[in-house]
Amino acid sequence: MKIGFKTSQTNVDWPTLLATWELGDELPVFDSGWIFDHFVALGAGGGGSHEAFVTLAALSARTRRLQIGHLVLGNTYRHPALTAKSGATMDHVSGGRFVLGLGAGWHEEEHEMYGMDLPPIGERISMLESATRLIKDLWRSPTGVTLEAPPYALRDAVCDPPPLTVGGPPIWLGTQGLRRGLRIVAELADGWNQTGDPGSFPEKRDALLHHCEAVGRDPGEIAISAQAFVRDGYAATLEVAATYLRQGAQHVMLVMPADQGPEGLKRLAVEVAEPLREQFG
Repeated sequence: MKIGFKTSQTNVDWPTLLATWELGDELPVFDSGWIFDHFVALGAGGGGSHEAFVTLAALSARTRRLQIGHLVLGNTYRHPALTAKSGATMDHVSGGRFVLGLGAGWHEEEHEMYGMDLPPIGERISMLESATRLIKDLWRSPTGVTLEAPPYALRDAVCDPPPLTVGGPPIWLGTQGLRRGLRIVAELADGWNQTGDPGSFPEKRDALLHHCEAVGRDPGEIAISAQAFVRDGYAATLEVAATYLRQGAQHVMLVMPADQGPEGLKRLAVEVAEPLREQFG
């Protein structure tokens, strides 16, 4: 069982965000740290957001222990070859602690704001599958990749220097679809991250296990994780996280507003993470 924290990097100044992560790296109750991938703050009120790859690279250089990653990068925001290159560099900067979290993309306002295409969901899921294959091939080929993975195509493409981690960092997918999305996880991914209504987790978990059986994949090879948001109080967050662990999640991420800073992270550790550790080991 692993416990992480997530501080989505919106409406927060850099010194506060950095101090929060430096503290998280010192608190042994946390195994991992995560941010998201958006250009603006979500929800009512809006606000600014630091860019995801630059932010995590800077945080990784100032931490030494935490597993780190994005939950999750939007595939539609970057060509997957760029994601592969950035991910390989992140693997070096972090000393092999990086996890590549990847999702299909969904935020309509951001796509409209920046003139990015947001295809229908079925097409985006196909793009996510192609992107995952492309990234894995780039990370694992020492000589170059020629690949047709519509809508992407590579011609003698290289990822040099290759990732520090042999075969590349773990790839965790944030797709939630019972039929296609979780089958892609079973076929290609090293992990899956649950988001959305906590009550939907058992059905998704069972669908993933079914797809693993169908494609001949050992489900023990796939890290199952879930996010618990600090929205309705710390006691409620503790219960959601504990329910995830009882139902088969191996890694829970406790999500707090970044502007709560180090004091907010301390409270999260004391009121949620430490009781989870006491209960589940």
